[in-house]
Amino acid sequence: MLINWKKNLLGNFNCRNNTNDLTSDNALGHKARLCTNIVVVIHTFNSAITAACEATFQVSRPGKGATKERSVPWWTNDLTILRKKALALRRWYQRTKIDAKLWHDRRVLYLECNRLCLAKLREEKQKSWKDFCSSTESSNPWNAVYRYAAGKLRSKLTL
Repeated sequence: MLINWKKNLLGNFNCRNNTNDLTSDNALGHKARLCTNIVVVIHTFNSAITAACEATFQVSRPGKGATKERSVPWWTNDLTILRKKALALRRWYQRTKIDAKLWHDRRVLYLECNRLCLAKLREEKQKSWKDFCSSTESSNPWNAVYRYAAGKLRSKLTL
């Protein structure tokens, strides 16, 4: 792999590909010293190193079913922000050990934010369920809801 990296670097700097390593190092050094724009030299070296890393290191990519977290239809970006804020406030008050009053004030602040987060969460869940229930057919409003509750909601297979 080192040889491929060196060939890539020599190609980026338009040097001749010599078999003698000392000659190619000198040619690279000479080309780098002659260049007046340091940004170009840094970019050239960076692109050669990036190409060598991509060719050398194995990167494992998760498959379709390997999602870390499950997605729910009622989750919003506002809930994510509120949850992160509540967790940050919780860590903040839990790490306060010196001053009891400050600990108590931060705890109250966390509990307030957590209560707001849970209320917003319940509201979004309820709104999503109401939307789901109202989206069924007008002739039989319990059709999709009943199937969902009974576990009989299946997607149609196409052959």
